Amino acid sequence: MTLAARREISPSFVRLTLTGDGLDDYQFTGCDQWFRLFLPTEEAEAPRTLPDMGARSIAAYTLSRPSRRPLIRNYTTADYRPARPGEPGSAELDLDVYVDDSHTGPGLSWATGAVIGSAAALLDEGRLYAPPEDSDTELLVGDESALPAIAGILRDAPEHLRGYAVVEVGERRDVRELAAPPGVETAWAVRGDAEPGSAATEEVHRRGVPAGLSYAYLAGRNTMVTGLRRHLVREHGVGKDRVAFTGYWR
Repeated sequence: MTLAARREISPSFVRLTLTGDGLDDYQFTGCDQWFRLFLPTEEAEAPRTLPDMGARSIAAYTLSRPSRRPLIRNYTTADYRPARPGEPGSAELDLDVYVDDSHTGPGLSWATGAVIGSAAALLDEGRLYAPPEDSDTELLVGDESALPAIAGILRDAPEHLRGYAVVEVGERRDVRELAAPPGVETAWAVRGDAEPGSAATEEVHRRGVPAGLSYAYLAGRNTMVTGLRRHLVREHGVGKDRVAFTGYWR
């Protein structure tokens, strides 16, 4: 694939658009579908070392010298547009990247500074969000790192879903409208200078657990999601099999 576009969607988020022949057969399942993005390093170009993402390519990646391996970063698919009829290679995939002064790294540098047309490769990993078939009341909690996932879950949720979602952001300008079923409220917890994860945790404690909770999805800072999982299981008797939790970062 190649980087086709970049635009700011709020002070702390940029949206990247990828395109290329490899996306024509992408199986978009929505919600929090995620993928591993392979990025070139100074010594290696990802698509050349991983041409097709098959077993042989992964083996070649594993056996190559670490200095020649491409970088790997995990992202959520924000949107996918299939190839237009008669125009192979025109499919597009969007991903949202959180950017601010609190963190740096080669992945962030690529997201903010790579020239349009830069090469990359993608390995689809499917979805983590997997509520029971009878789930009708849910709690979704995340910080900036999980905002793309929660946005996708709310966008694709059935109209009958009830409950609420809490999204923690560092500043109020990152608050945006999210598509959601009418029975699901989105609460934004603005952290400011407080400890990451604290504002979302406080909001959940203040609101309590939705009556009849059938599934909880927690993602973001490791300490936040593990703490909220304990809170739901020990204080509210929510079954462990009804709580999905993912620590995106420490």
